[in-house]
Amino acid sequence: MNQVRMTSTRRSISVMAGVCFALASPTDAHAQTILGRVLDQVNEAPVPAVIVRLIQRDGEERLRALTDSDGRFVIAPPEAGEYILATERFGYLETRSPLIALRVEGEAPLELMISPEPLGLAGLEVSVEELAAEELSQMGLSPNQLGNRWIDRAEIEAMQMPGLAKDVIRWQNIAGVYIDEYDATADAPLCVRFARRSRQCAITVIDGIVVPPEQAYGVVSANVEAIAILNPTDATTFYGTAGGGGAVLFWTRRGR
Repeated sequence: MNQVRMTSTRRSISVMAGVCFALASPTDAHAQTILGRVLDQVNEAPVPAVIVRLIQRDGEERLRALTDSDGRFVIAPPEAGEYILATERFGYLETRSPLIALRVEGEAPLELMISPEPLGLAGLEVSVEELAAEELSQMGLSPNQLGNRWIDRAEIEAMQMPGLAKDVIRWQNIAGVYIDEYDATADAPLCVRFARRSRQCAITVIDGIVVPPEQAYGVVSANVEAIAILNPTDATTFYGTAGGGGAVLFWTRRGR
């Protein structure tokens, strides 16, 4: 059963789905900022890369956010009122919170508990590449939309030479994507940009977790199953201001 928990420094209150709870009375001014966290209902572990949508009572979506590696997200509604939070993530059941009434200003800490969903059928193996494509679909994207900014296992193997994840991207020669490498060593940090003079690098994500660039680009290409490069517009939608320089997503065999 889906669950939402209001949190504070002194207590944690569980509220079952279908029960309306109020943070305070709604008004027409700016609402409380939701400081949320998404947890696995089975083991209460944080769940990264969850799309969290803020929906008005009439069903209109107002905002969305993506949880970080610690399962946390922040949503700042434009005005006080009654809302629902909906979550989406591959491998988990879609979840909707009870109706939430947000008052003026302040913060509203809460936890969302989501339930794992069994993947595939008995005897049917689901490839990492299929999982990656499904996760893109939940972001409203597809490999076809990304064009050569989507690199699958076949393209990686076609390079016919060992290397690191950064080499895979460099060999693609993607138009409009610029790569800065600060020295010629194997451990060199690497920055992917969507404009030559941009001061912001694309963030790097491995199996749904945002990691430092040196960790992402140091992955051996033989262990990479798929790569997606998101432009700043798409990346900002799901990663907030951190995605202002774009995002490079990696799916690895280990992540499966």
